[in-house]
Amino acid sequence: MIETIRQGLNADGYTVSIAKLSQWFNIPRRTVYYKPIKAAPKVNPRFVEPIKAMIEESPSFGY
Repeated sequence: MIETIRQGLNADGYTVSIAKLSQWFNIPRRTVYYKPIKAAPKVNPRFVEPIKAMIEESPSFGY
């Protein structure tokens, strides 16, 4: 959102920094740069085989 506003102002001939826009809209500057990253699930190998065996033995467990 901030970057879109900044580009629109830039097209109109006004140069405004991200810091100034963040101040105007009362949001932290780091919010503009934040990119969410989803981490891959961590699997503990010592639990994989027993759980798979339990599921194959009784597929209705857990439901």
